[in-house]
Amino acid sequence: MTFLRQSITIKIMLLVLGSTCIVLALVVDLMYTSSRMLIREEAEISARNMVTALANQVEQEFLLISNTADQLASALEIGAWSEEALLDQLKTTVSRNDKMYGSAVAFPPFMFNSTLERFAPYYYRSGDEIVFVQLGTESYNYFHKDWYRLPAREKKPVWTEPYFDAGGGNVSMATYARPILQDPTSLKGAELKYVVTADISLENLNRLVSSKKVYSTGFCFVISNNGTFVTHRNPDLMLKKTIFDIANLYPDSNAHKIARAMIGEQEGFYDVGNGLTGVDSYIAFSRMDPPGWTLATMIPKHELFAKVDDMRRDTLLLGGLGAVLLIIASLFVARSLSRPVRQMAGETLKIAEGNLDINLSNIRSHDEIGQLARAFTRMTEGLKERERIKDTFGRYLTQEVVKRLLESKDGLKLGGEIREISILMSDLRGFTALSSTMSPEQIIRFLNRYLGKMVEIILDHRGIIDEIIGDGILAFFGAPETLENHPELAVACAIKMQLAMEEINAQNEADGLPHLEMGVAVNTGEVVVGNIGSEKRAKYGAVGAQVNFTGRVESFTVGGQVLISSSTYEKLSDNLVISNVISVAMKGVPGQVQVYDVLGIKGAEEASLQKRNDSLLSLESPLTARIFSMDQKILESSGKEATITDVSLKSVRLVSHAEILQWDDLRIVLKSEPKDLEMYGKAISVQPIDGATAATIRLTSVSPDGYRLLRHILSSKSEPA
Repeated sequence: MTFLRQSITIKIMLLVLGSTCIVLALVVDLMYTSSRMLIREEAEISARNMVTALANQVEQEFLLISNTADQLASALEIGAWSEEALLDQLKTTVSRNDKMYGSAVAFPPFMFNSTLERFAPYYYRSGDEIVFVQLGTESYNYFHKDWYRLPAREKKPVWTEPYFDAGGGNVSMATYARPILQDPTSLKGAELKYVVTADISLENLNRLVSSKKVYSTGFCFVISNNGTFVTHRNPDLMLKKTIFDIANLYPDSNAHKIARAMIGEQEGFYDVGNGLTGVDSYIAFSRMDPPGWTLATMIPKHELFAKVDDMRRDTLLLGGLGAVLLIIASLFVARSLSRPVRQMAGETLKIAEGNLDINLSNIRSHDEIGQLARAFTRMTEGLKERERIKDTFGRYLTQEVVKRLLESKDGLKLGGEIREISILMSDLRGFTALSSTMSPEQIIRFLNRYLGKMVEIILDHRGIIDEIIGDGILAFFGAPETLENHPELAVACAIKMQLAMEEINAQNEADGLPHLEMGVAVNTGEVVVGNIGSEKRAKYGAVGAQVNFTGRVESFTVGGQVLISSSTYEKLSDNLVISNVISVAMKGVPGQVQVYDVLGIKGAEEASLQKRNDSLLSLESPLTARIFSMDQKILESSGKEATITDVSLKSVRLVSHAEILQWDDLRIVLKSEPKDLEMYGKAISVQPIDGATAATIRLTSVSPDGYRLLRHILSSKSEPA
């Protein structure tokens, strides 16, 4: 007992030591967090000051340009100007202002000269020269340019959006345009005399903005009032992309919110994450008036916090060294643990390995160790009971549902929730009728083989089996476990199920069982999922119109086919290989409904079916048969005569005077000795011919003798007729 008390004392000492380490760690973390916050606050102030100063500098250049244009406009309003004097004044204005790229005076039609519809002289800089060009040409109709159209309409000076002036200055620029009116006191009805413009080169503006250094990888840029990049370190973005285009590349970030703020707010500072550059950064911006654009700077966090990160790394290294020393000390302390504790540790390992048969009966103490031993014993008894329940229910429910029942206090409570899921429904074609000709042993052997394989595939794709009714399976994906890719899993599962039918039919043939085909349908939509039933009997399942709709889609499938609804197709269209789009009329659904015949799916769940070969062999001697229509798997009592004219392993073409509609399910009986041969199929196409109906029947189930007959017919000729 003395040693045990010492052991408990040591544990308390270790607890205190551990608590001390935790407190020290929290203090270090608090210091680190506080340092980062302080650096961020200082960076925000510095960044705001920097962008404001740079924005003011850029504003001054824009004001200089606009003031020069205003002075030119004022000078031109005094007296009448000849063409020569106008050109001389225009050239002088450009040459005296090195910030101005170019300037023009554009007149309305026939305003300057009654014989000239367009007259817009323009001088601009080209290197060290001042170059003249007449903008009023057939190839350059300035009446449709924003720098003329907007001030003429608004009757006030405007700054245009940035643009490339092809045929004029031939550079990227922005233009200040001032309209001169006949009667300035009457803006609404005043007639335009001319428009005076002044251009600023975006190349020069880009050099000015790019000259501002922000650490090693940070940078400044300018966007227009609609978000277009005016300047940027990446020239491929200038005038070609907007900040919203870049934000679209990062849909999970707050980039769109920040982009809108840059357009609508005067200034700001935001944590943009990696939403605009791919690098975790802050952004500071300030609006420039004129011209109504926004100047911004990107501040990379890894450079901003480099020093404090280095300090934290050094602290962690020292902490790691301290941890090593503590571990060494703990090793010495561990040697003093009592035998019961070592024994319980060994038994705990057995539990971790799944062995619940532990024996702690020799630990009879009444102290904390004894209490712990008894708690371990009770825990293992509870685990044994839990495993027994899990094994029992796991034979009937999926592991996900069992886990939910065991872990949730409301796991067995009746109720449900609305959830979007993907629903899969499969059915063997013709099995109900064929089963009447099979012995009970054959039916059980086949169903166990078939359902065993199908259930395995569904569970491999994380599906939940709702119901198995005979040969029909109803499963869904996306509940109770939330799966973002539930449509993809459902379609891939359907394809894998169809592929598995080849193996199943090969085993059927070896056992003398019929060759069967399966139809599978997948639909995506909202249903109610949950525990459905009564207090005495319940199941975890799905109900709703979408479940019924899936059944209707499945009713149009033929053997070996996977059909999906439009809702599933819309979610996976880029990853699907579609063989055919089929328009069908469904009971209870207005209009035509499109379903999609899937051959494959690409991506993480890649799977594909072989393209069906529907080539038919024309028979020299047609086969006599009798056909019976089927409604809801119920055969009509009397059949109609038919003649089979073409065959393949998968389809036959027949002619009959019976009424056959597209998508009808049929039983086909071939006259043969010593017994008739049975086939089942679905009419995939029908057409009238000479008072009768010619129908192509996709075979969904063929008796072994019938299958051998088809093979014999096809092998008797080297190629189809």
